[in-house]
Amino acid sequence: MLNKAALFLVYGLALSLSTAEAVELGQGVQAHGFLSQSLVHTSDNRLGGRSDDGMAADMREIGGNLSWRPSADWLLSGQALVRWAGESDAGDVRLDYGFVDRTLLTSSASSLGVRVGKIKNPYGFFNTTRDVAKTRPGIIMPQSVYMDRVRNFFLAAPGIGFYGNHENANGNLAWQISALRPEVNDPDLTYFMLGTLARGHFEGKDSWLGQAMFESEGGRWRAGLSLGEMAMKYHRGAGDPFAAGQSRVPTWVVSLEHNTEHWSLTTEYAQNSGHSRGYNIPIVEQDNVTEAWYAQLTRRFGEGWQGFLRYDAFFADKNDRAGSLFSPSYMRFAKDWSVGVRRDVGRWAWSGEWHHVDGTAWLSPTDTPIGVSVRKWDMLLLQGAWYF
Repeated sequence: MLNKAALFLVYGLALSLSTAEAVELGQGVQAHGFLSQSLVHTSDNRLGGRSDDGMAADMREIGGNLSWRPSADWLLSGQALVRWAGESDAGDVRLDYGFVDRTLLTSSASSLGVRVGKIKNPYGFFNTTRDVAKTRPGIIMPQSVYMDRVRNFFLAAPGIGFYGNHENANGNLAWQISALRPEVNDPDLTYFMLGTLARGHFEGKDSWLGQAMFESEGGRWRAGLSLGEMAMKYHRGAGDPFAAGQSRVPTWVVSLEHNTEHWSLTTEYAQNSGHSRGYNIPIVEQDNVTEAWYAQLTRRFGEGWQGFLRYDAFFADKNDRAGSLFSPSYMRFAKDWSVGVRRDVGRWAWSGEWHHVDGTAWLSPTDTPIGVSVRKWDMLLLQGAWYF
C-alpha cells in the first residue's frame, strides 16, 4: 500500500509533468498514467470514507498502463490501478485489464479483431473508459447504471472478445461480443446478492456480453445496445445459512446521445434480472428485475468550462419501486439530482458537483451500515484529476 510520502511524490511528479504527452519507451511502446484526488462531504451517510464527519480526502485513484504494438496487427496492453474509496477499496494494487489484441481483417470500410486476456466489458457508453476520471460524465458515474459498489463485477473480466467496425455513408457501426468469467469474489457484491448473513464467496461461471454502437453525422447522434448474461456460483462458508447456490444475471442497456456544438443530452436505461437457485432461502430465490436510468444535459461554455444537470434513478425491484417489502424501504431505491461544473486546463480537470439523494441503494454497507443510514441526504464532491 502506498504511504502518504509516496502519494505526495506522485502528486509532485504530476505537477511537474502537467503538460506531458504519452511517454514513448521504445519502438511501438507507450506508457500512460492518471491520478485523481477527491474531497467529499455528505450531510448524512458516507461515501468513500468518513465524509459525514467533515470534508473527507480518502477517495483517490492512481493508475498506469503500458501498450506495445510489435506490428500493425498485434497489440499487447495492460493497466494497473490503485484505488481508495472507503472500506471496500483500501489501496490494493489490482490489474484493471491486460490483453493481447490481434487484428484479423482490415479494409477501407471495415475491421475485425480479437482480444484475449482480462478485457474490458462492453456495457453502456462509459464502462470501458470509466477508470480514467477525465473521461467520466461527472466525478462519480451515474450510479444507477454504473454502480461503484459492484464496479469490479462489470468493469473487466478474463475471457475472449471479438470486435469489429463498419463505416458507410449513414454512419459508423462498432460491435463487440465477449465470452468471459466475471470477477465476483467481492464482499460488496456478496452483500448486494445475499445480505449481511452470507459467510461464503462467489465464483464466476461462463458468461457473455455483447454490444453494438452506432454513430451518425460525425457523432451528432450516438445509439447503442448492450446485453448479455453474467453467471456465478456460491461457495458456503463456516456457519453459513445459505446453501451452495447458483445465480444468473441477464442484463441489457439502451444508450442514446445527441450532441451539438455546445450541448449534449445523454440518457441510458438498464435492467438486470436476478435468477438464483439452490440457496434454500426463499426470499433469495425469488426472481427479481432491477431498473436503472439517468438523463444528463451537458453545456460546454468554451475555454475549457462545462457544466451538467443530471437525474439518476435506481430501483432494486421494478415491481416494488417504493421498497415496501423491506425495512428500511429506502435501501431499495436511490433517486439523485445532481449539478456539476468542470474546467479543463491542459491535462488537468478540476471539478465540483452537488447531489441531493433520496434513498441509499447504491451506497456500500461497509461504509454506511443500514442501521445508521438516513433516507434523504446531500453530497458535495470536489476533484482534481490528471492524465498523460
